[in-house]
Amino acid sequence: MLGTTLVAVLLLVPASGRATGSPTSSRLPDVVAVDLDPGAVRSYWTGSRMRSALPLDLDAAGDLIDPGPPATSRVRARAGLASPRSVGKLFFRTPQGDAVCSAASVNTAQKNVIITAAHCAHTGPRNPCGLLRNCPAYFTKFLFVPRYANGTAPDGSWVGTRAITHRQWVQSEDLDYDQALIEVAPRSGRNLVDVVGGNGLAWNFPARQTDIHIWGWPAEAPYDGQTVRRCTGSATPLDSSGDAFIPCPLNGGASGGPWFIGKVSPNIGFIWAVTSRRTTVGKAYLLAHPLDSSIKKLLSNARLYSRASTTRTATTVQSNPAVLTPFAVRAATSPSVSAVRSHVGRGQLAVLRARAASGTTLTLDVRFSLRGSWSRVTSARVGSTRTIDFTVRVASVGDRWYRVRTSTTRSAAARVRVHPCPLPYDRTPAVVDATECISPVS
Repeated sequence: MLGTTLVAVLLLVPASGRATGSPTSSRLPDVVAVDLDPGAVRSYWTGSRMRSALPLDLDAAGDLIDPGPPATSRVRARAGLASPRSVGKLFFRTPQGDAVCSAASVNTAQKNVIITAAHCAHTGPRNPCGLLRNCPAYFTKFLFVPRYANGTAPDGSWVGTRAITHRQWVQSEDLDYDQALIEVAPRSGRNLVDVVGGNGLAWNFPARQTDIHIWGWPAEAPYDGQTVRRCTGSATPLDSSGDAFIPCPLNGGASGGPWFIGKVSPNIGFIWAVTSRRTTVGKAYLLAHPLDSSIKKLLSNARLYSRASTTRTATTVQSNPAVLTPFAVRAATSPSVSAVRSHVGRGQLAVLRARAASGTTLTLDVRFSLRGSWSRVTSARVGSTRTIDFTVRVASVGDRWYRVRTSTTRSAAARVRVHPCPLPYDRTPAVVDATECISPVS
């Protein structure tokens, strides 16, 4: 029903940028890049310019949105919400003035790359300067500020030195390719990823996914762009284009923010999309086109991509895999545990379903080898249904075993296998086999 409603809204606006072919399509390489002038960038971005920079966003049809004003009084992120170190606010200069988007670091060989939306790096085929010639298509004075908060830069600021976009964006503003990479210069002799960590990229995942985390710096009322915000939920296919949408009220300034399909730690995870567009009428949704294999061309162009650093998920995963370590319940009062899915991807959630008498306090333990020592994970009390689910985010690759115990007895173990890449919501072998990723690094 949500998809039908959103599609109905989109039908009210002109067709968005989907490449249909062009006589000049063979004249440009698949990737277009430009070296940026890093001179005086950091000194240019004074506190006043940062506060007054306007968000650069697209509506659901792919048209530029006139930015609205920020909140007159600051609306801060809710208490306790801290940005991942690898996510930040992106400042840059356009022909119309200073602008902002959101971005995140990427784990590459050079360790100095961020990912954002293409419309936050390049104008596309439109000429923003009217009849003026030599109008810069690439924006300038890029400054990435991880964990930006109320004018502060806890992990420093990083100057952009090179911007890389898809030909399809430059030539026809194809929304499937609304992604860009920006290289940044080392700071005080240190690389960006060595300071804030580097996120993995995950591509060829279908639009329907669960447990999605989106981060960004919305800068229009009721937000002021000074603090990070987050949305979580499930992504839904928009239509046959392969786009995904998710309910989320983030507005101008959130463009380019990462969509995490799995978090390895509070600071890093796997990015499978970046915010491309948002609705401006009706319910609030963010839209994005999940990364596909073309992202490898951007990485390759940046001379950062190593095939040895990518992994393909195993094709042996079944749609509904059975628990790999079955056990027999010894008595009606004995606790038991099983894995809802015995195969999960790194950074995703493992669900352990335990059963015991009502009112029993169960402790969940884990070990990482058959003969390893057990470590406590958490405890919970069983309710009237005599069943309880423990949800655990898994951060390392390989097998692990879980058990539950009471003060007097314990269950047999259930094994969970953690794959190097996140696993898609649709776990049929053909879908799983198409997915690939680059691993994150702390």
